[in-house]
This record gives sequence, structure tokens and C-alpha cells, in this order.
Amino acid sequence: MDLQGNVQSENQRFEQIVSHFLSKSLHIILDSRVPSLCPTGHNPLPGTPVKKSDKWFTLVLGDGPIALDNMSLWHGNLTEPVIIDIVLVQGVPDSSSNHNPTYGFGLGRYVETVIERWVVQYETIRTVFPQVSESTSSYKKTYKKSIILLRSLYSMMRLLPAYRPFRKLCSSTQGSDFDINYKVTSFCAPFSRADEEVMKIYHFDYIDAPQGRLCISVAYRENLSCFNLDTPTAYPPQIIADYIA
Repeated sequence: MDLQGNVQSENQRFEQIVSHFLSKSLHIILDSRVPSLCPTGHNPLPGTPVKKSDKWFTLVLGDGPIALDNMSLWHGNLTEPVIIDIVLVQGVPDSSSNHNPTYGFGLGRYVETVIERWVVQYETIRTVFPQVSESTSSYKKTYKKSIILLRSLYSMMRLLPAYRPFRKLCSSTQGSDFDINYKVTSFCAPFSRADEEVMKIYHFDYIDAPQGRLCISVAYRENLSCFNLDTPTAYPPQIIADYIA
């Protein structure tokens, strides 16, 4: 009975690690890509107690986006992948939308393009449960290595091309003709052949875990110059008379 109880307890602890790993990964990705979800600040006021979710993996991220509330959908089946599409939403004239679906965007129209696709997953490999002693040491190693993987993800988010337009939107005080949105699913349609040709794929080193492994990968557009995201929005020039000699 004690052996069965220990095995069940260790399995529950590991399921907690996987659940928080998935939600923490989603939090990191959305925080670094979607301006509408960007919090006003992560630094808590002095004396503010650290939230329980921030204690996980010793990575303080602050309030999470609403999408994290839907992570309960994955709690019943932790082996389902969490697929996050980062979508560029760009305003275009109606006449230039010949090959892509267009939708209402304010008074104009827009086109959606997936510029990153993240896949976070617990892949099961073994079907035989490990011994209790093996399980105890294994989940602890998994947790410690997850801290490193999540910090690597946090850094990588700031190195990929999509981070620059994200920062531009966050710092802009004027309107823009593009935005960045997201979709979170457990299944998605594959990229077209044309999209695959312009995407690069990066796999983080996976983490061995009891009966499987934790994996993160991303397919991303290496070059965003074709979208002209660095082109400033046209505004009439203004002359400050006081500065004219």
C-alpha cells in the first residue's frame, strides 16, 4: 500500500511540473510577442508577496495573459502539444489581397501571416512506470533542467526577428498599420510549401523526463523585411517655430 501511495504521489508531483512547464512557456512566449497582452511592469512593489505561480522555476513573470486561464484544457491530457502561432496582422489595400484572406481591420482590411509557430510538448516515450527511487530522483532532475530550458526560451524570444516589431509596437505612441496577435491550439494545419521555404526551424535541447521528455521548438520567418514593418507611419511633418533661428 505504501509503495502504491508513493508512486501515486510522485506521479502527481511530476504532473504538476509538466502542467506548470506548459503554462510558463506559454506565458514567456506571449509576453514577448503580443503587445496587447504586455503588462505595464513585472517588478512588484516592495513588500508585495511573490505569487505562487512566480515561484515555479524561479522565474518571476508577473500577471499572466488571459490565455493561461485556458490552460486547464491541457490539464486533463498533458501529452497534447501546446501550439502557439504568432500572427502578423497587417493592414493592406483591398486590391493587394489577391492571394491571402482579408478581414475587416478598422475602416480598412488586413491580412494575417504566421511569422512564428511554437510547439511546447511533453512527449511520452516509455509506457512502463519507473521504480519509486528512480521516479523521485528523475522528477527532481527534470525540474532543475526545466529552469535552464525556460531561461533559454526567455533569452531566445529576444533574439528572433519577431521581437523587433513587438518592441516597436510596445514603444509606439502613434497608430500603426500592423499588429501582432496569437492563436493557441493543440492541433493546426501544416504550413504550405511556400511558407515552409521561408521558415527556419529551431529545436531546443529536450529534457529527459519520467516516461518521456519535455520539448520546445519553433518555426520562424528569418526575414521580415518583405512586410516593411520598419517603415514609419506617414504623418505630416511639424516644424517647431521656436527652434528656427
